[in-house]
Amino acid sequence: MDGRGISPLVGTVLVVVITLLLASMFAAGATELASLGTERELVTDLTEKSEDDYRPELVWARDDGADETTTHVVNYTIATGSATAGNSLNSVVVEYPDGTVDVSGVDERSKITTVGIDEDRDGTIEVDATGDVECCPPSDGVKVSDGGNTLTVELSGNYDLEEGDALIVEYESVDNPAAGDHAVTVGVNGDVSDSGTLEVAAD
Repeated sequence: MDGRGISPLVGTVLVVVITLLLASMFAAGATELASLGTERELVTDLTEKSEDDYRPELVWARDDGADETTTHVVNYTIATGSATAGNSLNSVVVEYPDGTVDVSGVDERSKITTVGIDEDRDGTIEVDATGDVECCPPSDGVKVSDGGNTLTVELSGNYDLEEGDALIVEYESVDNPAAGDHAVTVGVNGDVSDSGTLEVAAD
């Protein structure tokens, strides 16, 4: 019977190699975790564009004057690897958590003027999903809650979202707050959400 085994030198080298491999794997994992942030951070390179018709803000007002009644526009970019990429568009929830913006006037389907997908983020909507907003009680697809600070738009799910798409939602009859920066959060399909700032100008 051959009684030879691995020499101490070879054994030591193997231990060192395995240790280095494990260390590099843990380091790579830690770096990846450290790089994760909100969806908004993940799409920075997609939203920093210069097209005249494209605005990178998460939510902006067509009339940004204080106390004006106007249309707000959501621009939600689907990040690479997003949990909602490849899924159908079923719901959009816009929340103004500081309680200063009033969406009580967005109380019916006709107030949702646009739901669309800008596939290359150039300011042009390639897929118009406005007609996919659910209608007719008791399944009306437009709901206002939290004392007028949260708007929920429910859709039938006939259109899919893909990585890099910009989801555009416009809704009218919104009452702007006083001048300043106001917090806003947008959720899509209950899978992902982003936070941003609505900028309102002084008169």
